Amino acid sequence: MSTIHTKRIGPIGGYGRPRNDVELMIREKKAERRETGGDDNKSRVGEVVGVVGGREIRAPRVARGGAVELPRTYAPQEHRERVKKIQARVREWIDLGKQTKMCTARPGWMTVSPRHAQYKKVMFTVEVDLTDILELDEDNKILRVEPSVNILQILDYLLPRGYTLPVLPELDELTVGGLVNGYGIESSSHKYGLFNDICSGFELVLPNAQLVNLGPEDPIFHTVPWSFGTVGFLTAIDLQVIPAQPYVRLKYIPVYSMRECAELWTHEQTKQVPVEFIEGMMYGPNEGVVMLGDFAEAPGPNEQVVHLNTWYKPYFYKHAKEFIDRRQEGTEVIPLRQYYQRHNRSIFWSLEDQIPVCHHWLFRLLLGWILPPRVAFLKLIESDSVTNFYEEKYVMQDFLVPLNCMLETMEICEKEIAVYPLWLCPHIMFNTGRYQGKIRAPQGTEKEGEYAHYVDVAAVGPPRVTHPFDMTKAMRTVEGYLRKVGGYQGNYSYTYQTREEYRQMFDHTLYDEVRKTTGAAEAFPESYDKVARKNQWKKQAGTR
Repeated sequence: MSTIHTKRIGPIGGYGRPRNDVELMIREKKAERRETGGDDNKSRVGEVVGVVGGREIRAPRVARGGAVELPRTYAPQEHRERVKKIQARVREWIDLGKQTKMCTARPGWMTVSPRHAQYKKVMFTVEVDLTDILELDEDNKILRVEPSVNILQILDYLLPRGYTLPVLPELDELTVGGLVNGYGIESSSHKYGLFNDICSGFELVLPNAQLVNLGPEDPIFHTVPWSFGTVGFLTAIDLQVIPAQPYVRLKYIPVYSMRECAELWTHEQTKQVPVEFIEGMMYGPNEGVVMLGDFAEAPGPNEQVVHLNTWYKPYFYKHAKEFIDRRQEGTEVIPLRQYYQRHNRSIFWSLEDQIPVCHHWLFRLLLGWILPPRVAFLKLIESDSVTNFYEEKYVMQDFLVPLNCMLETMEICEKEIAVYPLWLCPHIMFNTGRYQGKIRAPQGTEKEGEYAHYVDVAAVGPPRVTHPFDMTKAMRTVEGYLRKVGGYQGNYSYTYQTREEYRQMFDHTLYDEVRKTTGAAEAFPESYDKVARKNQWKKQAGTR
């Protein structure tokens, strides 16, 4: 990659706070095709170079032709100072007598979740404003990031350098901290596991204000995923990276029943050498599409590159459905970046429930360039009546079940909620040996590193059942089924289980032990208290 020219754009400051000692330059370089994710219009890649007090600091900038998003701070070397402020705030909580539980100060409307986090109003809040990519260790293939780094930042940073994450979820706004403290999944999870399975290290501030670096040999490490921030304050994450290729060759296979889908899916997911990406969408009980993808260095001699995300084109889930309507298989070559962002414009398919005219070609032509609306903005302006509608009449749930339960799970979803499309995503669950976190060692595994095949059946949308719909009753029916078959509920949304039922679903043995020994049980609420639909915090008063 050769330097073309340098442009000075400073002085500048983050969050609108000008600093006279900060100056920015953009060094524009010619990128190789492999570094642009297959997009020809991104042949020039900019690198932001900040000069802070005379010291040069480099930070990533998106390639030309992409969405511009500069890092919010320009000195990753200041990470340690920012962490010290978090530690000082925790010490303040200790000095005040630990009167209430702690949580982060991040407002509930900023999360990519239907929950509004009312509990923050009655807790001691700690500002964890950590938004930087810290380091790429190319020798060990490790990317170190702060927890508020989002997927878009990672795409903009890694793809020009020829790398990607083994598991890279689809929505730009998802943050690494949310994907670790909760859970994350992608169409490559049948090879690499969930998002937390590609993490090799966590930096954490404990309830006694101690800063610790954790690896898989430490029991605390295994309690962070699925904890929803109830073990400590996450301040840095080490992520594995892998080489990327510019394109994905994606095959679309229509299916015409849930059984046909489950049989094809099981065959593909359990192959000894499976494809890199597997994804499915059921548009009804008798029509769906299974998509199989692999990395590609370049299109074949008779292949054309399909640009999915051009602003005026149909959204991906509508595009995929065309293969069902034509009743034929098809293969496309897609730029890697566009494959990763395939569901971004329409926020999967929830955009049509917010903007019913979004499918009209004229809307896409005139206004498609502004999509997607930020989830955080939609939550910020959401009225109480809209919130109540989403909580009572709009399903947002992920059901993670053993692969042999895939067909039965889809049938139960059809009976209880009838939400379509259903999103299908494969994954594996690992036996982590001596230290098993919230996810139990899968049935049939005995040794550390062994795994079992699962599938995520996700329902997002209004229920279309013919009988009167009761959200609580329907969700409790599905939750009971999950407990019966050894499945799990993806709790970015609410759980309708009792505390005892939730503990039956998720293994709290190590979690309880670690929270007791580190003082987290005194410092933080249980994860259940954050995700339970029956939110106790509304009934309490007071804030800090």
